[in-house]
Amino acid sequence: MRLKSFLGLSLSLAKAEFKLKNEGSYFGIIWYILGPILTFLLLLGIFSDRLGNNIAYYPLYLLLGIVMFNLFQNTTTEATKAISIHRGIIKSIKFPLEALIGSITLKAIFSHIFEILIFFIILKSFGLPLVGILFYPLILGVFCIFIFGVSLIFSALNVYFVDLENIWVFASRVLWFATPIFYEIGNQTKLFLINLFNPLYFFIEISRSILIYNKIPDTWVILGSLGYTLISIIIGFLVFNRLKHKFAEMV
Repeated sequence: MRLKSFLGLSLSLAKAEFKLKNEGSYFGIIWYILGPILTFLLLLGIFSDRLGNNIAYYPLYLLLGIVMFNLFQNTTTEATKAISIHRGIIKSIKFPLEALIGSITLKAIFSHIFEILIFFIILKSFGLPLVGILFYPLILGVFCIFIFGVSLIFSALNVYFVDLENIWVFASRVLWFATPIFYEIGNQTKLFLINLFNPLYFFIEISRSILIYNKIPDTWVILGSLGYTLISIIIGFLVFNRLKHKFAEMV
């Protein structure tokens, strides 16, 4: 599978689905930011005087955690059922099936752009330097490669284990509370050790360090994010390529 043709097909599918989803909608892109903003305002109202007292620029800390987690959760959740939803196309047309997962990832990036723009506006309102924005595309690129790898695994396994979709809905809720989105780990050793096995912790930590606090993340955090990305994409392609030959029979 050539990278150029794969990206081209993924982008075409993503544009078509993005346009179709917004066709006939009066509010259009507003829906993409409404959910994260409402979640942000609710959590800010609840935790700003409790968990956020000792966290510098807590509104930014909270919002960035929310939009990055949303990108991961929305992509992987949709990818889990991607093969079954497109069963008609898979059975009738031969094409690189990985492009279906690529299109979901790209479509999620389109939505994420609107969310992150809101973050940048708030960042500017705090009077903080915007130089970190220059590095965010690189962070986002690596993060999306990691998400793509996880999505490949989930989409392939769900064809054989149909309960995976429901299991992941529950597991992602647990992951939401385990990830330091609206709180910080601080001196909680057990929570820190748990998050060493949580890839989202590394990506969110890097983003906060660069965008909000204008400092270079610790080397081990950078290496951790790269390591998880490499593992994700390797295992993702191995699992997907091993199982995809029977997708048309199974769905």
